[in-house]
Amino acid sequence: MNVIVILLYIVFAIASVGIVLFVLLQTPKQSGLSSGLGGSGELFGGRGMEGGLVRVTSILGGIFLVLSLVINILTK
Repeated sequence: MNVIVILLYIVFAIASVGIVLFVLLQTPKQSGLSSGLGGSGELFGGRGMEGGLVRVTSILGGIFLVLSLVINILTK
């Protein structure tokens, strides 16, 4: 059981670092007052690389949530 918990902690740490990296790679949705007045062409964001970054961040967030619950249950 200790080996499983250690492996879960390692995956948990990797997911944590991944979330931080993928959030930092995303471009901000607003870039100040000029974006609100300029009427940008992309209202909901593209489905290219930015959509992929959002998807990977969401998946890593789900993994983070599930692993935190599983680790909490296993260590009690």
